[in-house]
Amino acid sequence: MGVLIWKPMPEPVLAPAPRRAARLAGRAGLALTGSAVAAVLLLCLAGPSAAVPALGGDGPPWSFSAAPAATPVILLCAAAIVAGALGTGAGLYALRRGWRPAPGPMLAVSAAAVLALVLVPPAGSTDVLNYAVYGRIAALGHDPYVTAPAWLHAVGDPVGAFAPPAWRNAPSVYGPVATWAQQAASWLGGASMARTVFAWKAMAGLAFLLSALLLDRLAGPGRARRVRAHLLWSLNPLMLWHVVAGGHVDGLGTLLLLGAFLAARRGDLGTGPRGGSGGRGGASGGVGGGLVAGVLLGAAAAVKAPFALAGAGLFWAARRSPATLAATAAGTLAALAAAYATRGPEALANVAGKVASRALADPWRVVAAALGEGPEAAALEGRLALGAAVLAAALLCLRLPAAPSGPLAGPLAGPQAGPLAGPQAVRPALACCLGWLLTSPMQHPWYDALLFPLLALMPACRLDGLMLVRGVVTSLVYLPGAVGLLALPPAPLVRWAAEVYRPWVAPLASDVVIACVVALALAGRLGARPLPPGPALPAGAGRADQRTS
Repeated sequence: MGVLIWKPMPEPVLAPAPRRAARLAGRAGLALTGSAVAAVLLLCLAGPSAAVPALGGDGPPWSFSAAPAATPVILLCAAAIVAGALGTGAGLYALRRGWRPAPGPMLAVSAAAVLALVLVPPAGSTDVLNYAVYGRIAALGHDPYVTAPAWLHAVGDPVGAFAPPAWRNAPSVYGPVATWAQQAASWLGGASMARTVFAWKAMAGLAFLLSALLLDRLAGPGRARRVRAHLLWSLNPLMLWHVVAGGHVDGLGTLLLLGAFLAARRGDLGTGPRGGSGGRGGASGGVGGGLVAGVLLGAAAAVKAPFALAGAGLFWAARRSPATLAATAAGTLAALAAAYATRGPEALANVAGKVASRALADPWRVVAAALGEGPEAAALEGRLALGAAVLAAALLCLRLPAAPSGPLAGPLAGPQAGPLAGPQAVRPALACCLGWLLTSPMQHPWYDALLFPLLALMPACRLDGLMLVRGVVTSLVYLPGAVGLLALPPAPLVRWAAEVYRPWVAPLASDVVIACVVALALAGRLGARPLPPGPALPAGAGRADQRTS
């Protein structure tokens, strides 16, 4: 008998020729992006410096031994950060006005940049050395949640000899999945810090590229949405630096989280007899997709706990199907329980202790100074931060821009693709993550690996520029990264960064960003003008395909 199979596709639309200003802005953005990545490569290739930690031994990773002075290193870092943010901003500006580069070459350029950054030493942070030390402790049969790096350093281990002093007495605060990855890098690198760091950076680079592919898939067939995803992730110099060059573990959590969103989308999370459209997978598909999505979400949270906040999108999407919601929750809890069951109670205690700590980029620094020191003041700051995070998340849930409508929405925005596919489900995930990221006393620029992928799946909005500004502010706080400011010669730039920028300029700038987000949300002005039409789709798109069986 004849069966009518509907293939949901956007209606074909024609793209107007981009204006000259848009083309120029797009090319300028790519040029600034390239210069930012080149600056980071130059910094890494110069070898150990105030921004690049010494690894010992021969490469990989490879570098020279130029021993640059601290001031030019800090200036080069700052120039790369600012140029990278301006490049991404210029690209987004051009995209909204009709500029449409091909997504494929953008992904290829990203892969080349990732490969180059993997082959050079890390820059801007010593966290990757901590990962190597924790992995070495685990590989030697000890518990990194109990055994501090000081032990490995004291016994004369060749990897422990490079344990950063600031973390030498701190056991691991990362989840079990992160520890397994660190242990795998240690097995590959053996008794060499350089080889262990290279193995870890190779894993981080692979996770970054796989995340780019998942984002490209989640963005759908529309060129504008795919380009947006690559601008905010694949070619975002801030993320290339922190996730790939810096090798931060957040990239692994991002990969698992995006995998959860894709699994739920493929399973038509929330569809079924009580879920509305009936989707491709029906009830069983929704339950199966929800279960896999929950497992991947739990694994992401077992890398770093804040990734659990993005589960708000998965649970919101599954709310119309009790069976799917239960499967998603069960998968999340099962993954977390299985991961932490392999460790002692110290693993959970260390993670919980991290939540209550502060960082250099604490937006509450000025408020904390007014409250004074002591446990009561710290507890009050914590309560204020928690309350602010809840209020900000609730406000953003209500005020973030809605999903695009019309032909430009693509299959990801329509009900036929499942509720998780479009921004309807990304909104609660982004709202919860952004509410925490904006207000938490524990701020690091690499935490934005949780933010930019979700932002990339949203329509263009005024959050784009604000989050780029926030990324610059927090990134500049941690310059140069490998050596503390107090350990550097007291040059004017170093003194200004230590005495003015860190304690006053950065916290106040972060507070201004928070105020702008709140003000725009209250005014209902977070959204931006709709994106112009993308390129024409193939003829016949959106028609029914009749087959005979």
